[in-house]
Amino acid sequence: MSKLDNGFYLQVQHVETSCLFLLTWGSNQRITASIAYPDIIASSFNKWRLAYENFYRRKLRGKLVNAGCLETPVDWQGELVQTKAKLLYEFHQWLRSGELYEIRSTISNLATTSRCINVFISCNTSQLTHLPWEAWEISTEITGTKIRIARQPLNIHQSVTEFKHHSGKARVLAIFGDNSGLNFDKEKQAILSLKKQLEVQFICYESGKSTDVLKSEITEALNSKQGWDILFFAGHSNETTLTGGQISIAPYTTLSLTEIEKPLTTAIKNGLRFAFFNSCDGLSIANKLVDLGLSQVAIMREPIHNQVAEEVFVQFLTNIAQYKDVHESLLLTSEYLKVEKNLTYPSAYLVLSLFRNPGANLFRLQPFGIRHIIKQWLPRRREALGLSTLLVLSLLPPVQEAVLNWQVGLQAIYRDVTKQIPPAPEKPPVLIVQVDEKSLNQANIQSSKFSPIDRSYIAYLVDKLSIYNPKIISFDYLFDRATNDKDDKMLANSIENAIANNGTWFIFGTVLDDNNQKEVVYNKIANLNQSLKGYVDGYPGHLELLDQNSDCIQDCPFTYLIALTKLFSQEKPIFDTPQPKLSNNRDLRTKLVTYINSQQANLSITQLNKLRLHPLATASGYLRQTWLYPIVDYSIPRSQVYQVVSASNLLNNNIDNRHFQSQIVLIGAGGYDEAGLSKTHSDKFPLPMGVAYWRLKSLDEYYIKDLTGVEINAYMIQHLLKQHIIVPIPDMWMIGVAALLGKALQIILNKHQYKKRSNIFLLTSLASATGAYMLISMQMYISASIMAPIFLPSTAFWICILPSLRKQDDA
Repeated sequence: MSKLDNGFYLQVQHVETSCLFLLTWGSNQRITASIAYPDIIASSFNKWRLAYENFYRRKLRGKLVNAGCLETPVDWQGELVQTKAKLLYEFHQWLRSGELYEIRSTISNLATTSRCINVFISCNTSQLTHLPWEAWEISTEITGTKIRIARQPLNIHQSVTEFKHHSGKARVLAIFGDNSGLNFDKEKQAILSLKKQLEVQFICYESGKSTDVLKSEITEALNSKQGWDILFFAGHSNETTLTGGQISIAPYTTLSLTEIEKPLTTAIKNGLRFAFFNSCDGLSIANKLVDLGLSQVAIMREPIHNQVAEEVFVQFLTNIAQYKDVHESLLLTSEYLKVEKNLTYPSAYLVLSLFRNPGANLFRLQPFGIRHIIKQWLPRRREALGLSTLLVLSLLPPVQEAVLNWQVGLQAIYRDVTKQIPPAPEKPPVLIVQVDEKSLNQANIQSSKFSPIDRSYIAYLVDKLSIYNPKIISFDYLFDRATNDKDDKMLANSIENAIANNGTWFIFGTVLDDNNQKEVVYNKIANLNQSLKGYVDGYPGHLELLDQNSDCIQDCPFTYLIALTKLFSQEKPIFDTPQPKLSNNRDLRTKLVTYINSQQANLSITQLNKLRLHPLATASGYLRQTWLYPIVDYSIPRSQVYQVVSASNLLNNNIDNRHFQSQIVLIGAGGYDEAGLSKTHSDKFPLPMGVAYWRLKSLDEYYIKDLTGVEINAYMIQHLLKQHIIVPIPDMWMIGVAALLGKALQIILNKHQYKKRSNIFLLTSLASATGAYMLISMQMYISASIMAPIFLPSTAFWICILPSLRKQDDA
């Protein structure tokens, strides 16, 4: 017996008055049971067969034996209904015997874990073989599971050869034999109606055609090197004991299968995979063909009425045209006869049988052509719903921020585990002077001056910093309106003194005015001939860069301007180099940018000056998206980005001032509640997972819950100075790529049938491939500065592939 990963082989042997049941499955597991074979089953079957043959006695596709010459009026339909009920009752009662409980429960238990299992039954006597085993209700308690019963000959000498499916129409050899008393028009029309799916060669008996010519046509067709997928026969046939059954190809002319055994073997070797004998008494025909190596044969075990045969074949073709396999198609045909045509054709559903070789895949028509190619790439309803949901989610800013946060958090862990952290500088490039609530309280500043910030306090900080002569001092505070004339003037004087004495570059953070998109800064504090300004507006978690056709003359991002100024300040000044001076009478930013654009600066300045948003990133902004917008990389430890000094420690000289001249000083709010534009636009932000990881790892308790805006700006400045630009591929794009990959694999899987063990291996392989993609994505982040999204695309891939994996389980 062939190994069945999802099925059973049941051998039933009738010995004297008993029947021996042998159930085998899996890895040579087996159960045996012995049960008496009651005479009432044989008696009930004979009575049913008599009623069946008498009801269908006209236009049978076989010879009715002992029909009798004298008839007494009998309601054969009523008799057929009664005898069928009696037969099925006795048959089911016998199979429900306690001796068979373990066999039934074993099959039922497997059925609860699978949507479809196959039971292959073989019998050693003709009497057992004729019983309607397909009607056996092995378990009536299981719902949603198909237990499909097929027949298998006791002897199979030839192994099954699996053939690769050829693209295009399935080739059908249709033989229509002796039509005495029969009509094949409906069957021919049914075949011709599928001309888009089938390529058919008809061999038909016609009046006057020589039987030798007819036999020669059949032999030559079976020997065709092109081969056939399906062999169909319609006409009269009968069982025989030694010759494999016989078919009637013309009046008074029959062919035994043993006579055409060699051509049949050739046809099987050339690709014949399925035969349908729409004729009477086909048991010996099916046994012979499967024994020769044919995969599947559909037959009628009993005589069949012409109209029933037509109905069976039309329904079967209707199902197979929908690309169902031959077993499912035959079961649906039987169900149709049982439910829809029970009154017209009583008991007809009981005579259909499929003989199979368990080692062969079930045959089904395969779609082809451009329409099929397009159709198979289109998502199914559930896939479309799932993918549409993912696409909508990928366009929602809160979802984008969440998945970005999670992925950068994972990236921090990956950096740490793989030891791919850039070497830490002696001192980070940014020094944050953080004005926290403790500093403000120590300075006895009233809470009413927390927002806007007390500018006299900022003046003290500028004066203190000027002692250490930093090159750049920037403000992450908005000085866009007047507060107190005294305090404003005090800050303005401190700035002017630092410029006059040290040539310090001052850079102010601003916001863009809604009406004219101008950066607003209070002119009595910031003289823009002596200092610079840049806007702080931007997308959370993303670097703010200039568009392709812009420069910093009209408007300029705050952090970009700081980085550009820092690189410029490291250049050795020459004659007429833009510098912050009180004597300047021209806008300093305009002068600086014009100079950089016109001079041959060093490589770092040139690269930063040319750094622009991708045009798609700019265009996506109109859709409220951030496609290809560089992100803030929180996977880097803060020790590489900035150093924090509280304002109170600075004023109290409780600091290490050795590196002030080489660092960018960034003065900003330190997390007190009043900081920010309003209560709804606070300067405190949820802690990114990447930052949280490094803080927890280093047991840094400094602002565990939140991240301040000044710290975010420090990250941006560091990225721009180091040209550390991480460009994310949009989730929407990668969802599309993942869906295409999933559909491609789905198409491949649908062309093959994998057994359960192979399916488990496939599932494990796909899970490993998903993990590998995650690792590749995280390595690309470090090595190529590209962030390929993980979560939504991986979900899209599995949405496409899981239905196919479940389908393989059902096969």
